[in-house]
Amino acid sequence: MIAQTRLRRTLWRGVRGICFDLGGTLVRPEAEPTTGQVAQVLAISLDEARAVMEQGAKRRRITPEDLARDLAAVFGRPALVGSLTHVLERARQRAAEPELFPDVEPALAVLRERGFVLFALTNSLGSSIPAEPPTAFRTLLDRVIYSAETGAVKPERAAFTAVEHACGLGPDQLLHVGDSLRADAAGAAAAGWHTAWLDRRFSDGPLLNPARTVRLHTLTTLPLLLPAGPATAPPVTSETC
Repeated sequence: MIAQTRLRRTLWRGVRGICFDLGGTLVRPEAEPTTGQVAQVLAISLDEARAVMEQGAKRRRITPEDLARDLAAVFGRPALVGSLTHVLERARQRAAEPELFPDVEPALAVLRERGFVLFALTNSLGSSIPAEPPTAFRTLLDRVIYSAETGAVKPERAAFTAVEHACGLGPDQLLHVGDSLRADAAGAAAAGWHTAWLDRRFSDGPLLNPARTVRLHTLTTLPLLLPAGPATAPPVTSETC
């Protein structure tokens, strides 16, 4: 108890809102992510597929069929539209019914009970945004912000600015938790946020910015490192959420 009290007095004391990445952080990803499956269908490298997705598909809403046609056209593979559509439709279905890691609901329920504003920020394919927020997100989060709705992908500053505008909090009042050192930890730190790297795989690599980033291996630890609750609850309105 003494150790927990000391941590709560020294870590993230001014934090009033917490933002989470989705895939790999809150949501259990498939063994082969969608971008990897697209790369396999098109017989291109993963880097090529990622570059194309980040340039367009993750910055705008689009149907699976239209994205499949766009990808087939870019790489000169018109015969693969059907196969690509199948991959992208399955991705949208999974996004509508996400499988959460077992530590997500208990940790977020505690943080919500304490009064923290809870968001998610994800680099999502525009073809994968569900028509309605999944039930789990409606009960655990105030809002999910998709890159395909803002036009900005992590680690770009504009992605984090979108969260600040939505919740009315400044960088020093926000903590971002994610599993990517580049997109999540480095991106949030560059934006002036507090950051936590969720290293579920117990990696050996060093932190990019150990002065600003805390390494976690499970979300169960997160409530222990935060104060009992924000000093004053920030105004979150239906207009922004």
